[in-house]
Amino acid sequence: MKPSEHKLVSTLVLACAVGLLAGCGHQASSITAPGIGKVAGAQVNTSEGPFGGQTVAWYEAQLNSHPSPRSAADPAWQEGLWCAGRDAQDNATVSADAVAKRQGTVSCQNFYRGVNLAQGPYAGHGHAWFKAHPQQRGIEGGWCRATGNTTGACFAVETTGAGFY
Repeated sequence: MKPSEHKLVSTLVLACAVGLLAGCGHQASSITAPGIGKVAGAQVNTSEGPFGGQTVAWYEAQLNSHPSPRSAADPAWQEGLWCAGRDAQDNATVSADAVAKRQGTVSCQNFYRGVNLAQGPYAGHGHAWFKAHPQQRGIEGGWCRATGNTTGACFAVETTGAGFY
């Protein structure tokens, strides 16, 4: 490669790198989602819901990080409302046909899989831990009731013998 060609290639590489770092177009490193703020490293396809295009793991993590899964602060809950065609007060906002279309989207399918995998804010703890931590047992129990989950940490809370708080 001639020195002049090497300089041209280096200049092109530098220009591309600067363009990527500037967050051009839809390739920005973080975006702003409705009512929530930045979702780091995520690209949102709003035709698939307020947080459309997220992975199953992302929805699972959002659900697990909120002590109340039906919290307006939980982006997964907002996605779930969108998938069900509901607003924050649980009122229907779209037709049954529109709900069926929404539930067929990748984001809604990923959301439902994330709900099935989520174990609550104290996931990974067993019977003995929940017996020794009554406040957390109560929070986990409320989370489990709200989602209808009976597996994993929810099963451990339910079978402590101490009951829900």
